[in-house]
Amino acid sequence: MKFVCAKESLVEAITTVQKSIATRTPLPILEGILIEAGEEVKLTGYDLETGIECKVVADVLSEGSIVINARMFGEIARKLPESTVAIETGANNTVAIESGSSRFTIKCMAAENYPKLPLVEESDRISLPQKLLRDMIRQTLFAVSTDESRPILNGILILMRDQKLTLVATDGRRLALVEQDIDLPQDMQ
Repeated sequence: MKFVCAKESLVEAITTVQKSIATRTPLPILEGILIEAGEEVKLTGYDLETGIECKVVADVLSEGSIVINARMFGEIARKLPESTVAIETGANNTVAIESGSSRFTIKCMAAENYPKLPLVEESDRISLPQKLLRDMIRQTLFAVSTDESRPILNGILILMRDQKLTLVATDGRRLALVEQDIDLPQDMQ
């Protein structure tokens, strides 16, 4: 695998996928970011509950994939001196990261062992304006429980029906509910 990309795009993608990286896990591979270079470069973070994929605009010179430690990769990428970064896999699961006069070689893990993200069927997808969803989450987030003994309350319920998107959260004492009219596809009504 070998590709060249802009440092800003790479750092933004790493920062995004790091949000789903496990901090303490019995599986060391979950502490890494899966990098896949094909027609495009895709970074994936997954902790078996939450998964994030982010695509980076890059010049792919050769295809391949590898898993690199997320914390280390993020620190290196942020401190690179130039605006262009070249990443290339080497022998024995190593990755060389080059930018300007800086060169880093890191030991990595094979991509075959990285768990796959669950696929979302095309018929189950909807598109919403980002601002709308973000505002609805902000309006319910205060009522999400932080009590680990009741994990069912540690999230927001999202319902879509009758041309309405509804978000509900509770911690057992507070309840937050927000509804918004949206255009759902006919098969989701």
